[in-house]
Amino acid sequence: MVFGLIVSIFFGLIFGSFWSVILIRWATSESLKQASSIISWRSQCPYCKTTLQARDLVPLLSFIFQGGKCRYCKKKISWFYPILELGSALIFWFVWRYFQDKAISLMLFWMATGWTLWLIVVYSVLWYEIHIPLLLFWSAILIIAMCFWLFGFSSLWWGAILFWIFLILYFLARQLVRLRYHIDEDGMGFWDILTSPYLWTLLFAGLSSWVWGLDKTLAILYFLIFSGIIGLIWYMIQSMQHNKRARRFLNAKIANQSLPLLPSMVIAVIIILIYQDTLFWLFMF
Repeated sequence: MVFGLIVSIFFGLIFGSFWSVILIRWATSESLKQASSIISWRSQCPYCKTTLQARDLVPLLSFIFQGGKCRYCKKKISWFYPILELGSALIFWFVWRYFQDKAISLMLFWMATGWTLWLIVVYSVLWYEIHIPLLLFWSAILIIAMCFWLFGFSSLWWGAILFWIFLILYFLARQLVRLRYHIDEDGMGFWDILTSPYLWTLLFAGLSSWVWGLDKTLAILYFLIFSGIIGLIWYMIQSMQHNKRARRFLNAKIANQSLPLLPSMVIAVIIILIYQDTLFWLFMF
């Protein structure tokens, strides 16, 4: 158990560190060539432009031992890097602990899925965008898992049906904004809507085999309730923080007006999958 714990955390930190650089370069690059420069361009301090050495790039530990500052110019390093690294390590550890007695293929699937979701959520929160390559990678993971019969293809149908439900809500929200504020803007993020079929496919793929019929309808209801409550709480906290001071990562102008829908949906799916036995026991059909 100790060995598995160490290995899972180690790989979580490595993947988190590597992709923290990729996400930053993707968000700040002006071209695809510049965004993919991690392959040929070594990491540099964003302030003094000094090329970082191996000892400066040890996941999490470098940040701790350097006091959260660049070794060369003493400027503060963004908390984005250790948070992404630590989050990836915790996901790898949690999945390993939960699936250590199950098939290795199932463990690898949920590690890849959890880690990819974490990256997509972080990118969505910080830049109000969906990372398209990660979304395509996630869809490939789902399709490969179903081809190896880790889950049934029926989950795709549920994802497609619920996608149309949210697509209708998207157009209704857009129309409401147009009528109320007389502007041609989205009431809901369109890219958040496009990620919904992946989330719902994952939700129904992760439900226990005994969940059938009306219980799946109950899963939809739980999803809408949890994601709505989480989104409302998120918005209230974000608005209060905006009124006090400008956000450190978010654009102050849009911090109290816009809200990424994806994190709320992801958290709702996680809650349902982890506590599905208790939730469905409360309202057993």
